[in-house]
Amino acid sequence: MGRLTDDIGQLRRNIDSTHENRLAQQNARKYSVRAHLADFAATRTRNGRQDAKARVKFVTDNANDVNRLLSAFHHLHQMMGRHGRQERAAFVTDLSKKTLGLLVCFNADHKSMAERSGRERADFIAKNSSSVAAFINDAAQDRAGAHAVFFGTATAKKKVAFPV
Repeated sequence: MGRLTDDIGQLRRNIDSTHENRLAQQNARKYSVRAHLADFAATRTRNGRQDAKARVKFVTDNANDVNRLLSAFHHLHQMMGRHGRQERAAFVTDLSKKTLGLLVCFNADHKSMAERSGRERADFIAKNSSSVAAFINDAAQDRAGAHAVFFGTATAKKKVAFPV
């Protein structure tokens, strides 16, 4: 009975050691995921502040352009009261061209800002999604390995992990 008892004791120690190693690895992964999530939140906050500043500048610049346009319009409107009909028609045509130019600039600025911030967000999300997918794959492989160790390889079902 001595040898059987020793083998059972050794098996128990091996199981306990494997269990402790798995718990240590799992805790390390938890802390790593928490660090990635904290980094993601900080980066998202930082990007949000940058986007907010860019939007404020964009809106302020457009508000200033509109105010200048209204001021010029008011001044020219007073002067037009003194001029004839042909001059008023020319003024309206010129004003419509200026307004169209302002709209073209506004649309170009808006499109540029949207493309730039969209690319930055897409790059950031792609980087973090590959890290998270790698963590999920590691966890699935660890679960499959632990299952194989405890229940044998014949009854172990292969876990399907997410593609990286």
